[in-house]
Amino acid sequence: MRVLILSKRVYTAKDLILDRYGRVFELSMMLASQGHDVHGVAFDYRNPRLLPEAGSFSERITDTNLAWETGRLYPWPVSGLRRYLARIAQVAIDFRPDIILSASDVYHILAGDWLARKYDLIHVVDLYDNYESFTAARVPGIVCLYRRALARAAGIVCVSQPLAQYVHEHVHSDGSMHVIGNAVDKAQFTSQHGRECRRHFGLPESQKLAGIGGAISSERGIQTVFDAHEQLLDGGNEIHLVLAGALGKGIEVPEGEFVHYLGELDYAEMPLFYGSLDVGIITNKASDFGRYCFPQKFFEMLSCGTPMVVAATGEVRELMKACKQALFRPEMAEDLSRAILSQLEVPCMPAVEIPSWDQQGALLSSYLEKMVCE
Repeated sequence: MRVLILSKRVYTAKDLILDRYGRVFELSMMLASQGHDVHGVAFDYRNPRLLPEAGSFSERITDTNLAWETGRLYPWPVSGLRRYLARIAQVAIDFRPDIILSASDVYHILAGDWLARKYDLIHVVDLYDNYESFTAARVPGIVCLYRRALARAAGIVCVSQPLAQYVHEHVHSDGSMHVIGNAVDKAQFTSQHGRECRRHFGLPESQKLAGIGGAISSERGIQTVFDAHEQLLDGGNEIHLVLAGALGKGIEVPEGEFVHYLGELDYAEMPLFYGSLDVGIITNKASDFGRYCFPQKFFEMLSCGTPMVVAATGEVRELMKACKQALFRPEMAEDLSRAILSQLEVPCMPAVEIPSWDQQGALLSSYLEKMVCE
């Protein structure tokens, strides 16, 4: 089977090509390892004048090929979009895919729909989030076009059951729908020695550390974390707050001896980061994004054996039901500080099976093969 994948290049603050990171890249690798020929086109929205040059790559997985190439929107968006559409059309002619798999945002779903109709190809959509909640979907009329594209797709893959239910309720689709969740590289995300991890980052070795990794933004409810930490300190709980990740617009990290900002870490350092924590924090808002996303860090922390506190939104609320004391109401700082103290006193880890990317890739492979054979 020949699979053409369409995706944006940067998602969850990582570069698909340089970092070789995330659901889209992992699934492309797994499809290749299943014996399929996979060609991906990653569209880069960033302005190259602000970034170092980074090109395409092609790599061999086992005895099959996985190739990714990149195109750019800037410096001239209109001509950049035209070049991108012309390029994916040429790839469709040369590569002759059996199926198109589009992902990452509303525009790539629209591109996949356009290409599928132009060349009479099978189109399957991968929804690793509720793309309607992204900033990119705020253009008037774009959600309507996006839902039409979903309705025409032969298949839809959703990252969670709540998202699948949302799509079922809002999109009148005749296509097949399937839930394939996120996974984790179990060889990379393993239990670490806490003191060695703390030494790596220069963190206090004998204090209690609570931390959050990933996007540090208002959309995820980071102010709730800051407020909860302040409440803990005011209550005489000398707990250190550790943050790692890109700062969102307008976010200022509180200053003080009990706050440590590590900046953006290499993905390879994330197991060390989780290993340094007594409690990890997964925060979110009760928004369209928070209700339907699946935070990758949940499986990563669980695989590293790091106790966590989790905002009670979306599918993770169900996964953490055996550790209700570790759940907190979104945007409720007092409840978050309670959950942190509870996990520090008596840590609770949910008995949840952590899937591997091999497993999820095999599920996707079977699903796509079924689409092609029907």
